[in-house]
Amino acid sequence: MRSDGDLSQRGRQNVRSSSRKWPFHKGDKSFNSNGSQKDRASLTCPSHQSGENSSSCLPKKKESFEVLPSKNPRLRKEQNLVLLDEDESPVEDASEESEGSLHIETTEQADEFAECMIDAKIYYPSRVDPESVEICYTDINHLAPAAYLTSPIMNFYIRYLQLQASPTNRAIRDCHFFNTYFYSKLKEAVSHKGGDKDSFFIKFRRWWKGVNIFQKSYVLIPIHEDVHWSLVIICIPDKEDESGPIILHLDSLKLHCSLSIFSNIRSFLKEEWNYLKQEVSPSDLPIAERIWQHLPRRIDDRIIPVPQQKNDYDCGLFVLFFMERFMEEAPERLKKKDLAMFGKRWFRPEEASGLRIKIRNLLKKQFQISSAECCNSKSLTSPGGCSP
Repeated sequence: MRSDGDLSQRGRQNVRSSSRKWPFHKGDKSFNSNGSQKDRASLTCPSHQSGENSSSCLPKKKESFEVLPSKNPRLRKEQNLVLLDEDESPVEDASEESEGSLHIETTEQADEFAECMIDAKIYYPSRVDPESVEICYTDINHLAPAAYLTSPIMNFYIRYLQLQASPTNRAIRDCHFFNTYFYSKLKEAVSHKGGDKDSFFIKFRRWWKGVNIFQKSYVLIPIHEDVHWSLVIICIPDKEDESGPIILHLDSLKLHCSLSIFSNIRSFLKEEWNYLKQEVSPSDLPIAERIWQHLPRRIDDRIIPVPQQKNDYDCGLFVLFFMERFMEEAPERLKKKDLAMFGKRWFRPEEASGLRIKIRNLLKKQFQISSAECCNSKSLTSPGGCSP
């Protein structure tokens, strides 16, 4: 350090930036808690060691150290740091400081928050929502690069898409979304043998209690088999179309056996038709009466050409993007001529792969919002702070 308070050339070179190595406390960074009510998740804070020194989930007060940019362009390019005592005044121009200052507490703050939330979980969109999704903070690890998406992640984004859909979009209002656990139960129900087959299917119908599948425009079913995700969309056409339901299968690797999936979905629709035909009048359905009377023979199926993933781990992201793009473009009721909306160039594969970062940021925001609300409401298990 020279007498004028500036670092020497050699001294600057020895203080290269590395936010993970500086032993400073985190900076003060408040979390956004102004999300809409429908997107606000409720946080469950497990017990933590109590005491006055218990760590807080909220950021600690920033220390009196500040990192300023160097005037030397070459040194700035190398991101060297100048440390000032709290009594020293920075000589750099204020505008330059605001443009070039580095906040070394950001990475440490994120790391400490992640460590603090390691055992936390939230219910999205809220604990009282009948279709809430339970997500642990550690589930975010499955959004790391080259990681496979798990059911909690898939179900979170499916629920998110439902809540974000425009209320004026009639096609979306008439959609029914099953979660990732449904298809395995469907296979059990349609393959069940024995004299209690009918009662077994009645118990299975609890999965869509109060919903008439044949009154919906679309039924979306994520498929998970053999460490791979694909998507089924059941389309119920308009009465004037004089056709039966169409089963679409979208697979970004062409890995799943479409014939087997079509057989299971057909059996599911046939069992539901057998159950409803004694209770539902054809006039209450969007399906033409002559089609309804012979529905099992009028079910069509199509393997849909879609953009293909460029690796073996983005299949879950592609299924979610299939849903998102379909919800944006689908007509109120699909006709066979509308199948032209699909194709190998429906979207760029990079768009689907890009969901990984988006979902990761959405989940982190939900945990931050829930953590802040947990602390603000003082619903804590420890007197020392917001300890998850």
